[in-house]
Amino acid sequence: MSPNQTFATLRALHALMGDALDDIHRIFSDSSTPHSSQCSSPAFPDSPEPVSVPATPLSSTFSTQTSSYGTPLSPLSNLQYDYPSPSLPYISSSPAEKLAACPAATAAATRIISAAGQITSIVQKPFLFMSDASMVYTVPACLRLIEHLHIVEILRDAEDERQRLLLELRIIAELHESANNSSALAHPLRLLSTHHILRETAPDTFALTRVASLLDSGKSVADVFANPEKKYEDTSGIAAFVGLWCLFKSAAYLTEAFTGVQLPLAPPGSAPTRSADAFNLAFNTPVPFFECGREPGKSFRLERFSQAMIGTSGWEAPGAILTAFDWLSLPQGSTIVDVGGGIGSTTMILARAFGGSPKRRGSFRFIVQDRPVVIGLGLDAWRAQCPEMLESGQVMFYDHDFFLPQPPLPSSDFNQHPAVYILRVVLHDWPDARARHVLLNLRLASSPETRLIIADHILPLACVDEGVRSAKHEHQKSDGGKWTLDSVLAHLEGAHGTLAPAPLLPNLGKASATPFSMDIVMHITFNGKERTLRELCALALSSGWRIARVTYSKGSHFGHLVCEP
Repeated sequence: MSPNQTFATLRALHALMGDALDDIHRIFSDSSTPHSSQCSSPAFPDSPEPVSVPATPLSSTFSTQTSSYGTPLSPLSNLQYDYPSPSLPYISSSPAEKLAACPAATAAATRIISAAGQITSIVQKPFLFMSDASMVYTVPACLRLIEHLHIVEILRDAEDERQRLLLELRIIAELHESANNSSALAHPLRLLSTHHILRETAPDTFALTRVASLLDSGKSVADVFANPEKKYEDTSGIAAFVGLWCLFKSAAYLTEAFTGVQLPLAPPGSAPTRSADAFNLAFNTPVPFFECGREPGKSFRLERFSQAMIGTSGWEAPGAILTAFDWLSLPQGSTIVDVGGGIGSTTMILARAFGGSPKRRGSFRFIVQDRPVVIGLGLDAWRAQCPEMLESGQVMFYDHDFFLPQPPLPSSDFNQHPAVYILRVVLHDWPDARARHVLLNLRLASSPETRLIIADHILPLACVDEGVRSAKHEHQKSDGGKWTLDSVLAHLEGAHGTLAPAPLLPNLGKASATPFSMDIVMHITFNGKERTLRELCALALSSGWRIARVTYSKGSHFGHLVCEP
């Protein structure tokens, strides 16, 4: 390392943050032009025009180019809108939130987060940095507490600018038979305030923030206490995601799961069982996570999980599935199968864009496959929102286990094979052997023209991947005429070997933390995992598919991979 290299790195990171903040400032300065191209939201008309959709490399969704506007910044006093206040509730429809959420602003914010996290890792004492990292589990524990006790709803309903003294929260203590612990509640709330999730506005006095408001169910305090099982209905699902308490307990057993500890359920002298998942170890049960929701008295768990999955929609841009594939290239009347499609949320987006009259250009048929209990929930949702599509048969729900061979298409369908299979957030639930089984079943049921769309987080490496090239020419096989992992990666449209130039980490570090945390969540809960682009390409190749193209949601690691047989 050259002399003063660390100072040079710190200065470079500091400059990156300043340039990014300037870019955000300019976006807000230009907000007097209502429909600025860099901040407009894509509209998806009922009759979309045919478009050629270029691949979106991940590096472009996290652009790290410094400002090239060449224009001076407007004075702060001249700004029509301020950046969203951390002290006010998050309202996605507000002009400030719309500006902050536009692609150029989110890309700049990502640079700030990445650089700030890297600076912290350099300047903080190593012991303190490690201490913070080793005790970070206290934050989700406190989040679960305030979600379970409905603290957000209480603070929202409180008077005096959404504030309330903890001594006035005895309703919580009384309902939970712990009248002497109301003042102790200040401690977890203070930890969350230290992490900018709540605000302490006076001694033992707390208020909501822009972040904490995301946990608000919108229901009254009386309602959530009287009917906690209905708290997550008609919500964004974010509170339900935070309320998945089983994840916290399971995480404590990560080491035991990795080292092959077995459940003590087999009688002495019997054959040993397989190594247990962290979830099974934490709850001392051989029952898989999804099966637990079917046990008597535990259906609430499955309902909460379904609502939590709605909350994860924030990982991808609204309607991202519409630009993930050139849908109008499909023949009219093509069948699209949403495998493990849940209640059909993704299908509903597609059906609204490409459904309707069979004579309409781009009119397709849709099949949603999942477990019986989920299919029931899906039918209820569609009867409430799109009953005409069920009645016409344009959208159908089938009970199907994706570990079994794909059933034939309905006899009324003139196509022998589906045009497209969709696997959205399915593969990450399973280890490679089981995920390969799912992909093989789809491959065996496909024609050479069938395409598969895999939608999942794609983990970027923390180093530059020299094997990935963004090819602009036609895909060519390896010399032997057979696709290999190296040749697939080298010709994968939309792929990129790094997200950021030095001195930023190639995967943008702190700004990319969420999918890596989800990776561990998948492991402890299902023995599954989020996968890198290399891992996804290898998995697809081993089951007869080649990933040809990848697109990403703006500012996200959530990607759509188009696979060919």
